Amino acid sequence: MAILKRHSSIESVRSLSDDMLAEIILRLPVKAVARSRCVSKGWCATISDSYLRRRLPLQLSVVYFPDGGGKAPRFACADGGGQLEDLDLGFFPFLNGAVVCDACNGLLLFRTAGTARFYVVDPVTRRWAALPAPSRNARLSMLAFDPSGASPRGYHVINFTGRWRERGGEVEVFSSEAWAWTARDVEFGVPAGALSGSMHFHGGAVYALASDPECVVRMDVADPELTCTVAELPAEPTDGDGRLAHSGGRLHYVASDGAQLKVWVLDDSSPTLQWRLKHAVKLDAVAEEGCRGNEVRFLALHPEKDAAYMWSAWRLVEYDLTRKEITGAWVFGEGEKNRIVRTWLVPSSLYLSDCPLGDAHVQC
Repeated sequence: MAILKRHSSIESVRSLSDDMLAEIILRLPVKAVARSRCVSKGWCATISDSYLRRRLPLQLSVVYFPDGGGKAPRFACADGGGQLEDLDLGFFPFLNGAVVCDACNGLLLFRTAGTARFYVVDPVTRRWAALPAPSRNARLSMLAFDPSGASPRGYHVINFTGRWRERGGEVEVFSSEAWAWTARDVEFGVPAGALSGSMHFHGGAVYALASDPECVVRMDVADPELTCTVAELPAEPTDGDGRLAHSGGRLHYVASDGAQLKVWVLDDSSPTLQWRLKHAVKLDAVAEEGCRGNEVRFLALHPEKDAAYMWSAWRLVEYDLTRKEITGAWVFGEGEKNRIVRTWLVPSSLYLSDCPLGDAHVQC
């Protein structure tokens, strides 16, 4: 009798139309959708369909350092119940001897301490790739990966080698598509010593904050010459913690004076790049009761809507910049006081596809 019931259930699933099956899948948690690919060839084909993947929600992910010094960084994803669920990075065999250089849209860049060996790690698909060694040691390294770009399966690693000139220097770039490093002598457009370590990748370009004068340098990664252009920043007093972010396909500059968080958007439609003030938020409205506004730290913008993600009183909050209200909050387990350092939102479909790592190792 049980066999007949099971057979009947299987036949019922098979009788569902593709549209009905898609509506069911869209209501499942991302992890359940990933596991559902193994149900049948039909389910796998439906989940792999580009139309369904475009309808899947964005996945909020973070890199954080556990409470207490000397511990390796961790990776977590937000679940539907207001919790940040930790994902074990123990599958990466060099975790204990490596340091996190950067994180970008779901991928992590590690470097083995004291060496020039780099690794790109996908914590969700549990895959990692060892990169060939660059020709020179790096002063600063960053990862450039855009799953919504023209080449969603490709990524770059950009090394600033420290071989500076007055207004330029040597930059070495690794391309996952060519699987090789290329060195370039780049003109930054500002004194080399003015570049800061605050950088952001979006739309095929690296954006770096610089000082003297206060400006942002855009480096076109798609251009073999890594051509740079410069745009001045808004002339507003800040507490020195300005950050670059993107939303709605546009570059934004976010800065705080301790009392207010201000968000500018770059208008790149005119010949001269101009910043326009888009939002101003009182940080006391974001801080939890008993905390001050200057204890609120900006992390990221939502890539599609006017919302900011901030860290306050050991919780990650989503703040609607238009309605001026908190619309979501996530915490770690009870009693855990961890420090989030990077936050991003990427399409859940990224976690359902084959890992965008060439020559990848995998542990299920």
